[in-house]
Amino acid sequence: MGQTEVTKVPLIPAPRELDEKAVLPLTGSVTVRSSLDNEDLFAAKDLVNELHLRDIPVSAKTTGVSIELLRLDTPKAASLLAAHHLVFTDTMRDEGYALLYDRRTFYDIAATSTGIFYGVQTIKQLVTGHAQQAVLQTAKIRDWPAMKYRGQDDDLSRGPFPTLDYQKKQIRTLAAFKINIYSPYFENNLQYASDPLIAPPGGSMSRTEVEELVRFAQQYHVSIVPQQEAFGHLHHVLMHERYNHLSETPHGTVLAPEQPGSLQLTSKWFAQVAQMFPGPFLHIGADETDDLGLGQTKGAVASRGLVPVYIDFITQVHEALRPLHKRLLFWGDVAMNSPESVKNLPKDMIAVPWQYSMQEHGFDKW
Repeated sequence: MGQTEVTKVPLIPAPRELDEKAVLPLTGSVTVRSSLDNEDLFAAKDLVNELHLRDIPVSAKTTGVSIELLRLDTPKAASLLAAHHLVFTDTMRDEGYALLYDRRTFYDIAATSTGIFYGVQTIKQLVTGHAQQAVLQTAKIRDWPAMKYRGQDDDLSRGPFPTLDYQKKQIRTLAAFKINIYSPYFENNLQYASDPLIAPPGGSMSRTEVEELVRFAQQYHVSIVPQQEAFGHLHHVLMHERYNHLSETPHGTVLAPEQPGSLQLTSKWFAQVAQMFPGPFLHIGADETDDLGLGQTKGAVASRGLVPVYIDFITQVHEALRPLHKRLLFWGDVAMNSPESVKNLPKDMIAVPWQYSMQEHGFDKW
């Protein structure tokens, strides 16, 4: 996850005997135990499913190795940590966990359901082999994240549109690597009740599908941060005659900031986005607004400058969306070119850097 300490510990086949081997053969049935907390039970089920995929027998009656998921606030967890000289620090509390082996039981100890779940993901990585050849690598591990937010961007506006089942598979895969944000990118691929013309049938997500995916992701401790373009990259919207008057250039890609309908359209969309996605963040895009100043705002850009006109519009978007009580992210490729103008942005907006290619001298300027 980020900050990790690992110490190999030996297999203990009998109470008073140490063996130099550092693996537990999974030849008998494995027992997985957890608290009755629904989220901990889900983590236990996730581990059991992985064992089944490897044809490793799982049973409520222990004939082999036990794996126990323990909350930090239990006396047993405190006793085990003390016996193994492991300290569970405040830094570990939100998402961290400790793994240790004692006699024939492997323990996953955490303060939260998220920590328990991430401990399970590491246990899955420590299991190697298949069926009767499967083994569990033993270790003492303390692990906690170096970064609070660990995300994956997913462009849904180009190429084949994924099925809901495939997106669920993506969520499961991301969670296995302890990634906690999935951020789908939309141009015209989210269905809006207020603007049904925009989203193509078979190539967009409905509100019902979004809500199902959000519920699914929550089980895996993944937050979904939606990206809806609110300025540029909107050709597939602006190509329709109904919206063409909002385009900076005829049937172009960029909303015209001086058209009142541009802000109204954005506000309608994000009111619906906020209802579909319950997380704390909304991403408004606003990258590569290359047409800005070539059409309806040509005069404003000529007199005031490109970036000030750009900053003014995303500030208006911020004010219009304030009642949604979300923190706004936007791509910083335009704003980064005018640091003085950026100072006028609301302080709670987050500029997200991006670059397609490697930079020989690093990414400091971003």
